[in-house]
Amino acid sequence: MEVPEGVKEKGKEGWYWKLTKALYGLKQAGCQWKKKLDKIMGKLDLKKSQADNCLYIRHEDGVVTLLILAYVDDMAVAGKNLEHVQKFKKDVAKHVEITDLGELHYILGIQVKHDRTACTISLNQTTYIHNVLECFGMENLNPVSTPLNTKGRLSAAQSPQTKEEAKLT
Repeated sequence: MEVPEGVKEKGKEGWYWKLTKALYGLKQAGCQWKKKLDKIMGKLDLKKSQADNCLYIRHEDGVVTLLILAYVDDMAVAGKNLEHVQKFKKDVAKHVEITDLGELHYILGIQVKHDRTACTISLNQTTYIHNVLECFGMENLNPVSTPLNTKGRLSAAQSPQTKEEAKLT
């Protein structure tokens, strides 16, 4: 990289710096961060999911005890119990600087609501949708219903039964 203004030395005009690690904002920075994150997660006994490259899973005795969803430098952590989550946060903090924002309320424009008494988690994108509508000057439009068969029921019998049927979907 070119030497920044104010740091250049006399007699070293036309010199360049060799980077030993990716700087934030460079094209390769995201890729380098992902490699570093993969190493950290491996050290913490988390395996990358086959379904999603950004989902890390810890199993203990065949039971999932921790789920980590990473998007660039944001993470959502879910664990079987609070001790697993707290230990994970402490362990990650040994490798990189972290900011603990507490219980998850928003991630990637998705609102997360917890109802501990009913043991449910609900997700919605209402705020994100309103922001998109506002961005395009469409916030005052009237909503209309989407034509959809509300009586329809899905069943396992409707799923592909063979590999050939699955390829057709």
